[in-house]
Amino acid sequence: MERLKDCIAVVAGGTGSVGEGVVRALIRDGATVVVPYRNDAKRERLEEYVRDVAADSGRLVCMPANIGDLESMNEFRRELVDRFGRVDLGVACLGGWYYGYSLHNMPAEHWDQVINDNLRTHFICVRTLVSLMHERHQGVYVMINGGAAELIAPETGAVSIAAAAQLMTARVLKQEARGTDIRIHSLMVYNPVKTRDRRTEVVDDWLSAEEVGDYITRLYVGSASNTDKTIHRLYTSSNLQR
Repeated sequence: MERLKDCIAVVAGGTGSVGEGVVRALIRDGATVVVPYRNDAKRERLEEYVRDVAADSGRLVCMPANIGDLESMNEFRRELVDRFGRVDLGVACLGGWYYGYSLHNMPAEHWDQVINDNLRTHFICVRTLVSLMHERHQGVYVMINGGAAELIAPETGAVSIAAAAQLMTARVLKQEARGTDIRIHSLMVYNPVKTRDRRTEVVDDWLSAEEVGDYITRLYVGSASNTDKTIHRLYTSSNLQR
């Protein structure tokens, strides 16, 4: 059954290890999925990965854009509107990991990179996608976050700070969407996600990237538990919220 038939979805970070699984799940459920990309090799890898489901379900549309550059994403937004007229589902699968310094001796340029990778990119995606949803007063926007927002480990504090800010971003977006039919969700995935690239040290009960995508589908169609909640804490496959 194509639960996402007629859905125009945009997955920012769709060529990444987790993002590609989300893209595959959404296409399998019938969505047209638009993915901004910078790297041709990663685009080709994604196209190959979803080819078997794209032929029978939704379709994949890759459009060149730099998520970290506001002007590039403004052009992406214009092309998105020209080709599809709207965005029904936006997914931000963005950010990077950092390890190596405590805050008190972290190089300033490292801090700037963490903030750019984990916050500025989210801000630009909000400017690109949520603004379109406000024009129609409807849509679903999902940020994929991690347990670092609430968990602290030595020499990774900058990531925890950025993740906590991402969590607040979702709460702010929900507040700003009051009076509309826009829904905002943040998925907090507490364990590493099983991906094609992660082949060692994998626990069977960890969520796969496609399971994360399936949960996003359920949020979109309203079949997940507590669909009205902003924050969704996801731990393992066996206790995935139903």
